[in-house]
Amino acid sequence: MLRSANTGTILCEEQSKFILDRISTVEKHFSELCGAFAEFTRKVARLRDKSDELAHVTQDYSSSEKYNKTLASGLSSLSKAITLIGDFQDLEVKRLENRIVSELSQYEVVCKHCKESVKDAIMARDKELAKRKQLDQARARNARGKKTAKDAELIKSNLEVSKSLKEMEEIVGKFERQKLIDFKSLLLDFVMIELKFHTNAVEVLSATYQDISDIDENKDYQQFKKFLQQDELSDRYFLQRIKSQSMGALSSMFAASTSGANRKHKSLSSNSLNSSQEQEPSPEAEAPLDPMQLLAVKRKGQHLGATVDATRRSVESLDSLKRDLSEDSKTTTDESEDDSDDDESDTGTEFDEKAAQKSSTTATKVDSKFTLIKLKD
Repeated sequence: MLRSANTGTILCEEQSKFILDRISTVEKHFSELCGAFAEFTRKVARLRDKSDELAHVTQDYSSSEKYNKTLASGLSSLSKAITLIGDFQDLEVKRLENRIVSELSQYEVVCKHCKESVKDAIMARDKELAKRKQLDQARARNARGKKTAKDAELIKSNLEVSKSLKEMEEIVGKFERQKLIDFKSLLLDFVMIELKFHTNAVEVLSATYQDISDIDENKDYQQFKKFLQQDELSDRYFLQRIKSQSMGALSSMFAASTSGANRKHKSLSSNSLNSSQEQEPSPEAEAPLDPMQLLAVKRKGQHLGATVDATRRSVESLDSLKRDLSEDSKTTTDESEDDSDDDESDTGTEFDEKAAQKSSTTATKVDSKFTLIKLKD
């Protein structure tokens, strides 16, 4: 009897150990699966973000491509396909988070509750086993084998032990069954999520493959050559036009400057000649009759030479001023050049008139100083 009791106790202990180990194994592997699926979901989310960046860059290239039309359309189709795949990946991430990761994370709490229930059942069973052991020892001391109240208590303890064992088996069986159902559902959900994503991606990529196959590299190359030739022609025409405009502008400026300089030179030379002609006396009108008259005429000629030198210097200064003004007139308009030329001619004439007046006053002064003296024969 004691041997059978000891054997039952060993079996119960092994059974409880097996149940606890089983629950711990499930908890461990479900925790690892939860971490792996969470990492996979994060990677898919990163891939979704990178696909958005790739779609943006591809669309920018497509919009900036002006010389290869078929290539631009192919890039635009690829950008749209990547954008759609990114939307599919966004749905995939949401489904993985809601159906896989959240369910696996809940199993940590389920395993904890199951383990606590099993431990409570094991404690109740151990208590009944200890009580039954005591009753068995008391019954062994009763050599006569008479039925006593302790026999009833022993039967009751046996029933309690078997009840606790049955309860523990029910807890573990329920846990195992629910675990299998949930895990199967999780795996099916994961496979369906990936199938939906990849099916939609295959449909979009198949259409995009056809659009990219329609890229005509020969047509794009010929179109590029056409634009290249147009650019060369336009550059040549633009350079010729700039050259013609610059040469025309330079010739007009040179003509204006030369005409203004000629006008200035003519006006200055005419004024200087007129003043010199007015000041110089005719040799026929003044014929020297005596030595005193010749001396007066000689002094008068010296004064006239001084005035002519002064006028010549004034003309040279005006010529230098003319050259400076002609250089400044290259950056001004034709109208301002004409106005400046007129002003300079006026100043030249005024200066010549002043010089002529000065020479005339000097001449009158010379005539007033000298008197004619008649010498006797």
